Amino acid sequence: MRLLFLLILTSCLPAKTIRVATYNASLAQTGQGQLAALLRTGTHVPAKKIAEVIQIVQPDVLLLNEFDYDANGTAATRMNDKFFNVSQNGRPAQDYPYRYVAISNTGVHSGFDFDNNGTIDDSPGDISYGGDALGFGEFPGKYAMAVFSKFPIDTDAIRTFEEFLWKDMPDNLIPRGFYSAEEQEAFRLSSKSHWDVPIQVHGTTFHFLVSHPTPPVFDGSEDRNGRRNHDEIRLWADYLSPGAAGYLRGGLSEGNRFVIAGDQNADPTRGDSVNAAINQLLDHPRVDASFVPERTGARTASNKFDTSTFRLRVDYVLPSQEGFHILDGAVFWPTGGQDGATLVTGSDHRPVYLDLKLIPLIDEAVCDVSVTYADGNSIISWKIKDEVSYRLEKSIDLDTDFWMVLDDLSVDIQGDKAAVIIPAPNETEFYRIVSYYE
Repeated sequence: MRLLFLLILTSCLPAKTIRVATYNASLAQTGQGQLAALLRTGTHVPAKKIAEVIQIVQPDVLLLNEFDYDANGTAATRMNDKFFNVSQNGRPAQDYPYRYVAISNTGVHSGFDFDNNGTIDDSPGDISYGGDALGFGEFPGKYAMAVFSKFPIDTDAIRTFEEFLWKDMPDNLIPRGFYSAEEQEAFRLSSKSHWDVPIQVHGTTFHFLVSHPTPPVFDGSEDRNGRRNHDEIRLWADYLSPGAAGYLRGGLSEGNRFVIAGDQNADPTRGDSVNAAINQLLDHPRVDASFVPERTGARTASNKFDTSTFRLRVDYVLPSQEGFHILDGAVFWPTGGQDGATLVTGSDHRPVYLDLKLIPLIDEAVCDVSVTYADGNSIISWKIKDEVSYRLEKSIDLDTDFWMVLDDLSVDIQGDKAAVIIPAPNETEFYRIVSYYE
């Protein structure tokens, strides 16, 4: 019997696309519940500007940083219903029927003197209180975040890490001698939180990995915030690394697509971050950091990648190597007389977005593969996925990039099964099934 060597791969043919964005909107207020109250009438000017920016950018999935948390999600609901989904100055309304908010460590009283100033401040409303909170914030929920999506969110599969203790990260960078053993038993790694939010798009799923690490400043020689920022970023790097995520009770296994998003408060070459902390993600083998979004308005060679007015690249949208192809993207930063230039000045950050083409993962597109033999021919069959097309290609060498499209071998579709008959295959020929979205 002749041998048939079968290799299954995916291709990069035209596919469905989505736009994913992150925006530190600087909508945090001075009191608990104040943001939701300000959004009630739909007239709050800063929120109207943020909404108009979003109506220009038109992302399909959006993370807002510095968006205060309330337990009922009222602020997020009002932001969508009264701002995003209401035309601002004639812009096209954007509806995000699927939203996610959750508790943030910011402003949650710790009961400890975390800033070591000699006082445990349990009265919300000032910087001293914020310094003793689980994450800096003058009241519970300040500087939180919210996810807005045009696609369904698999709420049952969401993972959050706001309660994870910093001490439980192996080889952590906790400043030695700064926090007592008792304080370390309460000190959480996430200054806000880390969320893995699965979003269902066109019959597939991607994991929206969102966070907002603390700025690596506003501390002392112990560099407690810089160290925490480093390890907050590291959490996602470990979450994506086989063998490194055991302390998180498992990470995101290979074969899953994801997008990391958020204000990471770390620039790869400048600023105060510890050991170029963001490079833990930019250099990660599962992350596609090949495309660096550039400012849309006036820029120079030295600032074209900046996402903030303090001259650093700190906001990121980073997709997985698997399951996506980056088409385009930008830092939305109009200047001068460009459209939207007067809208972005309410925040010291600018929106960052990527246009991503969905590429079918092999276990989504091809499964239950079998090879049978009859009358000297080989028959390859497999179970198919709706909306995915298939073709067969051949090569005589696995080490070559040249694969011949076999137009004369048709893929026969019967129900949810596909089959291809290969007449008398040669034992030195290699075949692959290529899957793609039309």
